[in-house]
Amino acid sequence: MSSSTIYHSGCLTPYKIALATLLDQSVFEFNWQAIECLQEVPVSGMVLLHESDVQDSDTPLIGARKVLMVLAKWNFNGALKWVEQGANDSAGLEDLERIATWVVAEQSRSIWHNPQPSDQQNTLQTVIDAIPVPIFYKDAWHIYRGCNLAFSEFIGLSKEKIIDHSVYDVAPKELADIYYQADQALLAKGGKQEYETDVKNAQGERFEIEFHKAVFYKSNGNKGGQVGVMLDVTEKNRLMRELDKVSRTDPLTGVGNRREFDDAVSSALGEAQASYSSISLLTIDVDHFKSINDQFGHSCGDEALKFLVRCIYLASPSNASIYRIGGEEFYVLLPRTNLAEARSAAEKVCQHIPSQPLILKGEQVNMTVSIGAIQLASEQQLEDSFKRVDQALYEAKMTGRNRVCLAYYD
Repeated sequence: MSSSTIYHSGCLTPYKIALATLLDQSVFEFNWQAIECLQEVPVSGMVLLHESDVQDSDTPLIGARKVLMVLAKWNFNGALKWVEQGANDSAGLEDLERIATWVVAEQSRSIWHNPQPSDQQNTLQTVIDAIPVPIFYKDAWHIYRGCNLAFSEFIGLSKEKIIDHSVYDVAPKELADIYYQADQALLAKGGKQEYETDVKNAQGERFEIEFHKAVFYKSNGNKGGQVGVMLDVTEKNRLMRELDKVSRTDPLTGVGNRREFDDAVSSALGEAQASYSSISLLTIDVDHFKSINDQFGHSCGDEALKFLVRCIYLASPSNASIYRIGGEEFYVLLPRTNLAEARSAAEKVCQHIPSQPLILKGEQVNMTVSIGAIQLASEQQLEDSFKRVDQALYEAKMTGRNRVCLAYYD
């Protein structure tokens, strides 16, 4: 007869010889293997686990192993607690004969007790296997007790590697943590649950999944577990992100538009407030842009604007972000930048643009810009800040163009 492995936690090592002596009286042969955590034990493996050795990371795995929880001193409430966590049974450390008896009984059951599914169960499995969307169900300890073929194929594991396993046995820990916490919340509250998160299959591919789950109940009214359906929304979300990006991007220059700026400046102000840092804004307008359109045509005017954006990027700090607000007017958002630093950044832009060759229809064009600069105060004062920086830009235009003017608060 082949031997089976008894896994045991560290506190039980001193009792191994005494237990082995008792088990030698049975017809079974056993190997012993010490463990530091339940993750080292294969699913459905037999484990003698002392309560003091249990780690937080072990709790989700108890229901997927044959666990005898060994208590320093057995008592009903302590035993009940561990059974409710998914342990098969419990025993007191002083009762080695009880522990040995449990091991023999579990080994006997594993050999002789192999129930065949009923016709009704076979029919139900055939029905859910025909459903083309992934379906699964778990027990009250969040252990997979069934799934359909679509679920198995989607995550890339056979049913044998899913059923009787915990989420930590079939998914990476960072994702399993999400599933387990959601399972706990659903079982605690009851009813239904919907949420969206990533799923990673056995091949390493990640998908965005919308989970729809509900608690099911036993005939006595107690919660039996949960049943769930997975909807793959990866492509839908990608299209939505693409549409959102298009709606936030200037199609000519590729920079953000006014909608994108409104969200960005609000977020940047919040970060600046949280980090006690400064944030500044430049408003840039092309000097005599109408003359470029009139002389060379609107297609060349478009080329000039794309040229302008490239120049702004090259001359601006690496953390700057650019937005086309309308026509030939652009905003440049400068995080972690005070007004003096914003002035220096604006002057670099102002000097860089005319130094770069712009050729339109074989003719070199000397493009210049006027710039207004302001240090933003708060989101509540944004409208006032926009008015003041626009006035600074107007001042730059009226005092000769190709220059920077600063905006101040009263």
